Amino acid sequence: MFTLLWDDIWLVLFVLLIAIGVFASQGLLMGLGVMGLLVMGISWIWNKLSLEDVHYERKLSQSKVFIGEEITISFVATNHKPVPLGRLRIEDEIPDQILFPDANVITNTQAASNTLRHSTSLAWYERIKWSYTITSGKRGFYRIGPARLESGDLFGFFRSQKHLHYYDHILVYPKVVTLPELGIPSTRPLGETRGGIAIFQDPSRPQGVREYQVGDPMKTVDWKVSAKMQHLQVRTFEPSSGLTVVLVVAIETAERSWEGYVSADLEAIIVASASLAAYASDQEYSLGLFSNGTPILVDRPMNIPPARSPEQLKIILEALATIQPLPVRPMALELTRKIRQFPIGATLVIVAALISDDMVEAMLNLKRQGYAIVLVHVGNRECPEIPEGILVHRLNDYLESKELAGEFGPA
Repeated sequence: MFTLLWDDIWLVLFVLLIAIGVFASQGLLMGLGVMGLLVMGISWIWNKLSLEDVHYERKLSQSKVFIGEEITISFVATNHKPVPLGRLRIEDEIPDQILFPDANVITNTQAASNTLRHSTSLAWYERIKWSYTITSGKRGFYRIGPARLESGDLFGFFRSQKHLHYYDHILVYPKVVTLPELGIPSTRPLGETRGGIAIFQDPSRPQGVREYQVGDPMKTVDWKVSAKMQHLQVRTFEPSSGLTVVLVVAIETAERSWEGYVSADLEAIIVASASLAAYASDQEYSLGLFSNGTPILVDRPMNIPPARSPEQLKIILEALATIQPLPVRPMALELTRKIRQFPIGATLVIVAALISDDMVEAMLNLKRQGYAIVLVHVGNRECPEIPEGILVHRLNDYLESKELAGEFGPA
């Protein structure tokens, strides 16, 4: 508004000079007024052309990195026309969790965001690049953009802006450590049998039916055959030596949802889950993920079916990197509601900071259904007494010492 008013003042001034020069027969004043109007006309046209064919782009050496890994990001401005720019200012929104050393960064009013500013001039057909080596110390999904370009004429009479609503993204994977670094023994961490992988029935390889025996999971009952035989019959499957592991990531860190969340506990859950996922992938287990959290921009619990695909670990790490801090529902309720979706004979590795009575009951119910249960407890709260038959790894003291030492990065 101020710029437009200032332009109007100059315009009125030049018109007045011409009018005064005409009435006073002063050629000099008329000449100054005409020259002023001519300059303003040229400036107006120059301003209109200033941001035409000016291209701005970002170039990332890679868009997916681990915590502490360096990447290079370049910001490139190119003038694709024969009209030079006396000034060009570029403002780009950047996440405040990523540091740009030696850059002109100003604080933004928007949450979790700063503004990166570049100022320069551009000759005709000139290209200018600014490059930075950046790192991130916290997992997450970070957005760069939008950008705003500002330029004008050489004399400073007019100004124009262009808003570029396109974005680039950087995904920072959670920290991954070996199981001994995490505080879990490397020998049989998931309860595997000695000398090899546990043998269990593979539901993808049906073999036949037999009479029901006490302890058989009810989900294996073949109700049609049972009705015909007048006795309960269960489906049988050929054995398989491949272990199916489902990471059950319970992200609640406070007893009541309105209390928010404990950042240190949440990060400990994510680090433990990511490290266990890497171990299972290295062992070539069939690996899946189930969580009561939600990834960014997706309002539903995360459920990644088990698979041995080489891409499976990357998919799970991406999900863990973007998981939001508040649960959709308590994990005990989710396990009760979704119990039938887990593969028969799978090992459920439950990573949690809070273990309620309902959670203990849910784990017992899963065990009665034939699943092997491994509990990985993190956080500062005491782990309650867990019934026999459930393998428990208590990592709260170990992870607390790591956190104090700064080995897991900022929470």
